[in-house]
Amino acid sequence: MAWVSLFLTVVLLIDAPASVFAQALRAPVLSAKSAIVINLDNGGVLYSKNPELRLPPASTTKVMTAVLVLENLPLDKEVLISSRATGVAPSKAGLTVNASYKVSDLLIATLVSSSNDAAVSLAEAVAGSEDAFVKLMNAKAESLGMDNTLFVNATGLTERRRHQYSTVTDLTRLMRYAVKDKRIDRILGIQITTIQGSDGKTIFIKSHNKMLWRAPRFVKGKTGWTFASRHTFVGTDYAADKKIVFALLSSKKPWIDIKRLATFGLLLKNRS
Repeated sequence: MAWVSLFLTVVLLIDAPASVFAQALRAPVLSAKSAIVINLDNGGVLYSKNPELRLPPASTTKVMTAVLVLENLPLDKEVLISSRATGVAPSKAGLTVNASYKVSDLLIATLVSSSNDAAVSLAEAVAGSEDAFVKLMNAKAESLGMDNTLFVNATGLTERRRHQYSTVTDLTRLMRYAVKDKRIDRILGIQITTIQGSDGKTIFIKSHNKMLWRAPRFVKGKTGWTFASRHTFVGTDYAADKKIVFALLSSKKPWIDIKRLATFGLLLKNRS
């Protein structure tokens, strides 16, 4: 009988592993070309769509920038802003040339409002130049097993002669590593704040992650967008005891995709 078959299916799913449970559920409909959700605890894949497709990562690149900064600079170090950093393309915080800012404030600008001038300033402070910093980025990517990633700058901006790329698999490896540092996790949860340099000018910083304003607030992460990449995102759930890390690349409807992907991933993780 039909009801008997349905009962047996439900019973089997109760004891089934997450991978089987996922197959029985309807996978989220996403506009993104590529997406993945992984178990934060062990790195196991809970869901994926074209996980090894190489695509431009846009400003999700800045997660790597932040990782290297925190591993090389004290937060209270003052960084002098160069004309090259202020001349970078938007988005920008509007830093003042020859003014100095604390590393902690430049990190907030980099991760919260995706400020390219802040990211370049931090790269120069770590390595002397952005090109030298990029070598550190790619070396770190290799050490993390990000085999399908190539960084060409600290911002994620598109360049004509050099093309950077990554995959959702690699981005979740990076984020899984990054959020072990509670300082990154804390910064990713900031909605609105201000920073100030030695010139006394107050700079307003607002997160590009619209999910921080939507109830319930259950997603932290780094956004990205360029014409070449479309919308990109790598993030984790908002809880202190995090369960998932997820990423999407080349999305047309990022906020819908993010909500669907995170919701589906948390459901699977809770079943595992």
